[in-house]
Amino acid sequence: MSRNQKIKKQLIIPDPFFDSILIQKIANKLMKKGKKTLAHKIINQTIKEIEKKTQNDPVQIIEQAIANVAPAIEIKARRIGGAVYSIPIELDSERGVSVAIRWILNSCNNKSGKPYEIRLSNELIDASKKIGSAIRKREETHKIAESNARLM
Repeated sequence: MSRNQKIKKQLIIPDPFFDSILIQKIANKLMKKGKKTLAHKIINQTIKEIEKKTQNDPVQIIEQAIANVAPAIEIKARRIGGAVYSIPIELDSERGVSVAIRWILNSCNNKSGKPYEIRLSNELIDASKKIGSAIRKREETHKIAESNARLM
């Protein structure tokens, strides 16, 4: 069997309520143990919370947050000789979006005290304003990539 076959991208059906592929991607990343309805409930409550706090279109705020957090470069560890180097690799837009979603959800998981919906809405609002821990993670990654640009 040949190993050089190109794998077809799986088509993601947009979220039926908001008609957004991005919301569906967030639901897929948020889902644990196949409980997609629970993931959608969390997202719907998050969207209501965003709308209540900002009085703006929540889907637009989520898109802005993902665009602000999405990195252009990713760091991969490569072993060259006996040393391990952090090599920067350019990302395409789809990979950048999935990394941004993961960073936002991880930053929500690291915080505690409030319900998850409120933590997620706060993180998305902060990311749309270019502040917050997900933006800090992006800045750190770009800084490491700049320092190792000679290895590119």
